[in-house]
Amino acid sequence: MLAVLLILVTLQNLVEAQNNIISVPNGDTKGNWGVMEVCDEGTVVRAFQLKVQQSKGPFIDDTALNGIALLCAKDSSREAVRIIRSSVGEFGSWGPAYWCDSKTFLMNFSLRVESTNIIDKTAANNIKFTCSDGSVMEGDGRSQGTYGPWSTNCEIGIRGIQTRVQKKQGFVKDDVALTDARFVCNDY
Repeated sequence: MLAVLLILVTLQNLVEAQNNIISVPNGDTKGNWGVMEVCDEGTVVRAFQLKVQQSKGPFIDDTALNGIALLCAKDSSREAVRIIRSSVGEFGSWGPAYWCDSKTFLMNFSLRVESTNIIDKTAANNIKFTCSDGSVMEGDGRSQGTYGPWSTNCEIGIRGIQTRVQKKQGFVKDDVALTDARFVCNDY
């Protein structure tokens, strides 16, 4: 059984490498993957923005991270020519955009995930990205859970996004919203 699992993980890593996708191992498995969205040729991802539901207090179901938006811009511009998103949860609101410095771009990420909580699990809570100049930007998500390992680098920048989101569960079930993310590297 372990050998089969190792073969499946190896095959998944090969497929991701062939498709130029970076991911992290600590995402949750609940929900479904949305459509992969990519920036137009000639642009790079220079900023990101999060949709977050802040805590509503103890014993009240809340979801934390609900969406990630990437801002595609021309080489050294701080003006988004396109905003891309994959699946987005129903809860929370969009926060500020976090921009890399001039002529730099997003190149890898680490995801903060709350893996266990008996009362109200929130799954993905926040994300950090490294810009190509080495600076690290952390989003305005929540602080539950822990950051996992960093993804591999997209040497010439991130170009696309795909997120896994669990749809609203209803009154009696625990909502978690965004549970995992992966990104496509530039290949031009």
